[in-house]
Amino acid sequence: MMPSVPEMDREARFCVPENCLAIARRVICTVPVILWRARAVVVAALLVFVTTIAQGESIDRVVAVVNQGVITESELQREVQRAQLEIRASDQKGPSQTDLRRNLLESMIRDRIQLQLAGHRNIRVNDNLVNSAISDIAEKNRLSLEQLRDEVERGGMAYQDYFEDLREQLTIRRLIDVEVVQKVSVSEQEIDQYLALNPDSWAPGELELELSHLLLSVSGSASDQEIDSQHARAVDIRGEILAGLSFSEAATQYSDSPDAERGGNLGWRKKSELPSLFVQAVKGLLPGQLSEISRSPNGFHIIQLMARRGGEEMLVEQIRVRHILLVPSVVADESQIRKRLERVRQRIEVGEQFSEMARLHSEDRHSRAKGGDLGWLNPGDATPEFEKVLQKLDVGQLSDVFQTRSGFHLAKLVDRRTRNLSEQMRRSDARFRVRAKKIQENYNQWIRELRDLAFVEIRVPLDEL
Repeated sequence: MMPSVPEMDREARFCVPENCLAIARRVICTVPVILWRARAVVVAALLVFVTTIAQGESIDRVVAVVNQGVITESELQREVQRAQLEIRASDQKGPSQTDLRRNLLESMIRDRIQLQLAGHRNIRVNDNLVNSAISDIAEKNRLSLEQLRDEVERGGMAYQDYFEDLREQLTIRRLIDVEVVQKVSVSEQEIDQYLALNPDSWAPGELELELSHLLLSVSGSASDQEIDSQHARAVDIRGEILAGLSFSEAATQYSDSPDAERGGNLGWRKKSELPSLFVQAVKGLLPGQLSEISRSPNGFHIIQLMARRGGEEMLVEQIRVRHILLVPSVVADESQIRKRLERVRQRIEVGEQFSEMARLHSEDRHSRAKGGDLGWLNPGDATPEFEKVLQKLDVGQLSDVFQTRSGFHLAKLVDRRTRNLSEQMRRSDARFRVRAKKIQENYNQWIRELRDLAFVEIRVPLDEL
């Protein structure tokens, strides 16, 4: 639980050292609350006047004042229209118009407060991160980027609005990650207590495999010579992988399969969902091992078993990683942070110990004291962006500087190993459930406090809209 805020006048609350809303304290403490509130009211009053536009057009009324910003009637109406479309598409009965507007306005107020706070913290999401998120959304929905754009616009939303809405949601997620998620931990005792109360919460299900796939296609009209040539290529490529070329790089460079752009990774699939050719190819393999070359009507296949779970056992390839994390701030923007981490990388390359550099520079509070050591990671423990970089590293190799939603990273792959994690996954599942519950509880308290500390004035009764 987050510390309670002592009972005292509103101005003093911003400056209490124990107040968990440290960011709100830093932003607002420098301005007396009375003056800060007055500024919000003055700004709002001015905005009411300047919204008067040319004769013949309507006035976009201010519905709510949120600190020094406002929410207009047109903004609320856009959210209402989107919600109504979603309700109709789901074929479910929605709330009354008044309740819908009230709920959406409150959600917009909370989003606006969080975005303002993120702005004060200099938390920014650049176009590259938004584009990366859009690519992930398209991939998960099995759409191309053009098809996703068409779907967005078919739903009545301009693509640029969709882009900026996604940027805002990513910004809020990054803020929550810093202010709430990173501060939540789960003890072994909490896990034991959860498992004692929920002994059947986790049970192995159907066997699932995580595979990576490389295809050299062969047309149905190919000659024997062409078939032999493709088989020889497959043998050479398999040899390159065994000699040290990462499977993802080989798939990206050589594969004719649509999954090549993802490094050939097929993700987790149930055994029943996979071609029997693939299942047979990896039978008896340990995670990380390569199959022999398999032939199908489509061509020649090389399969790598990444991990196995469910059934009687759960064999996965674990990786041990050290990393250094730097986060952009008010005093250092993304360009400066990247350059700083590049200099750290250069020092490591000429002989400095990674662990010492992590202790000196990393902003990851959990791993800094351990020299950046994240311990043994299972598939899915790290973010997809982080794992994608690690998959391409050899043991002992240093990554380039890369960015995730948490900040900028420099990583080193220390080791790989294969383990049966049935019991560990049972505890990992319990840890996930306990942590998710704590995160939700802490977030609810955090957002309530943010809402209470903000200046919010509803200017128009919702039943008048």
